[in-house]
Amino acid sequence: MNVDTALERAEAYFRAQTGKSPTDLQKNIFRKVLEDKTYEQIANECNCNLSYAKGLGSEFWRLLSSALGKTVRKKSFKNVLEEYDHSSPTLPLQEKLPEAAITRSQQDWGEAPDVSVFYGRTEELTALNQWIVTDGCRLVALLGMGGIGKTSLSVKLAQKIQNDFDFIIWRSLDRTPPIHTILKDIIRFICGEQETNLPETPSDTISRAIECLNAHRCLVIIDGVETIMETGQLAGRYRDGYQDYGRFFKKVGELNHKSCLVLTSSEKSLEISLLEHRSHLVRSYKISGLKKEAAQQILLDRGLVKEKEWNDFIERYEGNPLALWMISATILTLFAGKTSDFMKTGTIFIGGQIEVVLSQMFERVTDLEIKVIRQLAIINKSVDFNQLREEISSDISSSTLMNALESLSWRSLIETEIGQDSFRLQPVIRKYVINHYCM
Repeated sequence: MNVDTALERAEAYFRAQTGKSPTDLQKNIFRKVLEDKTYEQIANECNCNLSYAKGLGSEFWRLLSSALGKTVRKKSFKNVLEEYDHSSPTLPLQEKLPEAAITRSQQDWGEAPDVSVFYGRTEELTALNQWIVTDGCRLVALLGMGGIGKTSLSVKLAQKIQNDFDFIIWRSLDRTPPIHTILKDIIRFICGEQETNLPETPSDTISRAIECLNAHRCLVIIDGVETIMETGQLAGRYRDGYQDYGRFFKKVGELNHKSCLVLTSSEKSLEISLLEHRSHLVRSYKISGLKKEAAQQILLDRGLVKEKEWNDFIERYEGNPLALWMISATILTLFAGKTSDFMKTGTIFIGGQIEVVLSQMFERVTDLEIKVIRQLAIINKSVDFNQLREEISSDISSSTLMNALESLSWRSLIETEIGQDSFRLQPVIRKYVINHYCM
């Protein structure tokens, strides 16, 4: 089998397993592997990070192993493809693939990110698989602070459970599209309707979208719901012109249908809060930091010198994957990859991208929330409700403080201690608050 034929086969297996075509960079890496290049050579010739090339290779061997029913590694890649090709040369690809590996659903991934390099989240994927596939949840919200990995998790989840659905559709709200843009996409893709047949009013469009979700088993992911949330008010409310999103989410959660809508957001909406207390088919999952092993893999892939201080470093950033990835670059640049030297500075450093993510989260908070979170930053430890009220002002009413704390919790800006009446800030958020509101 020549390189071009082997590459064609490899790309077909990749599509069958992920529902996506490999990117030009991925194709180039596959070709270099078939040409017996080392990962160092591949990274250099493809102008990519060595850890990315290795990570992509590892993920690809896993996908091929699953598709072919036997272990595939870099050294055995070509031989396995040749052996498999010769064993049943007249069968088309779809018949050669084991049944579990055939992609049954029609898929539209929109601008979904590449998750060929993915860290941890085994527990989260297992729980969400149970909720959606086994329990039949209609509406699931993935919540957590910026950079925690909600978007990547939503894509990985969809890939994992794709064969349990007739249709997969992934959409981002990054450009804040109006509701009719998203729903018309859903209706056209799932029910095949032409532009001339689409409803004209928001309420009719929502009703027609629900009909499509009931006619077929669909998994719809809407990423970045926080971008359409209101600023300057307590959490959970939509910006003017975007309230119909809330009506759609409410209908999806309340009405009987066979599909599932997954939302990702750093801010919980009123609909999610109300519905999850009324129906066991509407649930929210709070995404926390990575486990130690997965977090350490990020540091390894970044090329840091392995040291005992890694655990303290991971704990300082509470396993936030974006923070670990970005600060690792700083450690490589300024401290020769030595985490121990960075830790000696005693500071919580916030890199540029983390600063941007946090500033976007803080754009929506009210003056009252700033007052509360500023006090939590000054106290710098877990504090219960009554202590916090005394520290802020005895004049503030309990109900006012409760509203502020609930809103901050919905915005993923404060942490509550499980089983305790206490509140605290993550170190990164505290550092941001100190820098911007306590100087």
